[in-house]
Amino acid sequence: MVTSLYEANGHLTIGLLAKPGQSLTGVGRYVNMLEHKLRNRGVGIERVSPWVPRDRMITRILRDRLHIDVPAFLSNYPVWAAYPETRVLHVSSQNLASLLMIRKPSVPTIVTVHDIIPYLLRDNPDLTSYRGVFDRRFDALAMRGLRRADYIVADSEFTRQSLIRELSLPGDRIGVVHLGIDHQRFRPTPPLQQLLERYQLPAGRRFLIYVGSEDPRKNLKTLLNALALVHHERDDVDLIKVGRPHNQAERASLISHAERIGIRHAIHFLEDVPESDLPALYSLATICVMPSLYEGFGFPVLESMACGTPVVCSNAASLPELAGDAALQFAPGADSHYRLALAINQILADQALERRLKYAGFEQAARFTWEHTTDRTLDAYARVTERKRSTRRLFEIRRPERRKAQPDQHDQQKTVMQ
Repeated sequence: MVTSLYEANGHLTIGLLAKPGQSLTGVGRYVNMLEHKLRNRGVGIERVSPWVPRDRMITRILRDRLHIDVPAFLSNYPVWAAYPETRVLHVSSQNLASLLMIRKPSVPTIVTVHDIIPYLLRDNPDLTSYRGVFDRRFDALAMRGLRRADYIVADSEFTRQSLIRELSLPGDRIGVVHLGIDHQRFRPTPPLQQLLERYQLPAGRRFLIYVGSEDPRKNLKTLLNALALVHHERDDVDLIKVGRPHNQAERASLISHAERIGIRHAIHFLEDVPESDLPALYSLATICVMPSLYEGFGFPVLESMACGTPVVCSNAASLPELAGDAALQFAPGADSHYRLALAINQILADQALERRLKYAGFEQAARFTWEHTTDRTLDAYARVTERKRSTRRLFEIRRPERRKAQPDQHDQQKTVMQ
């Protein structure tokens, strides 16, 4: 299918719609790596971003009366963008699909859906990420926009099934394209003394590492409760928490909880960690822990495995799909911190188990490459362009030929009389 994609003009140009900037989020990493790999395949990329209107009155009303950060909000849920004139338009994230409800592109359109977790949790007061009515309404607009896509690529089978179940989207228009990791970057790295000094990490400790925000769905209080149980048996274990908070209130709540259970001293918050330091931090840790209740695609599971660090994760959402048999998994729910603590203690106490998980992790992570992601994405481009051509041919076949108008009887009589 990929070959036929190039046959029309010998060159392929894709419009890639993405948020501006070089974001270090999972979505930003996806956009940057996909663009890089596609360009290496000779694909032309015309990258465009949503833009915010310069209407000062609208901006002032949204900012002053509704207390909305207008540029940030309308970058996440855009309503303005100039579509490029390319063979295919690739919308790089599900929330950008709000644009498709404003104006449908004239070319085949693909949307990458990383997850629809905010929509899934919209009515859960404990886990929702909506901050107000505008978040709810614009996210609903984006979900409706997904119906206008010619094809959807989902990061995981979990996300694909969510789209079918929650949005009633047809399964034959959704394909799973797993993301990759950069194996040149994420690999075992000897821990260096300057790394400990740079992040003020104490020497002589064993570290757990968690990479992500404090979003309630990440289930970090369960991790803290498990760490408190681990400390009953071994008090030389600390937690490295990498990543900015989802919001400051959640960070404050987490710190307060850590103080109440007596482990605040064992938690190290690292916010602005460059990606170049991540492999060394993974390698420094004894275990990577991913306790999420909902996860569209958990990069840290695979990145830590590629660095030789054993993983303990929940068996929820997409995580079992990524981890396979290469991680210890626990079931979230009541008293799940006991099960998580048990898994952590198993690895800390059993060097043979630690080695087995390490080498199983290498094999599992090796299955996820950006080359494979690029191959499957090109297949998706070919699929939508071929479908568009087939539809056009079918329309031309079915369209009846126009007949010349025949004069009616009155006109014929007039002609004879003349």
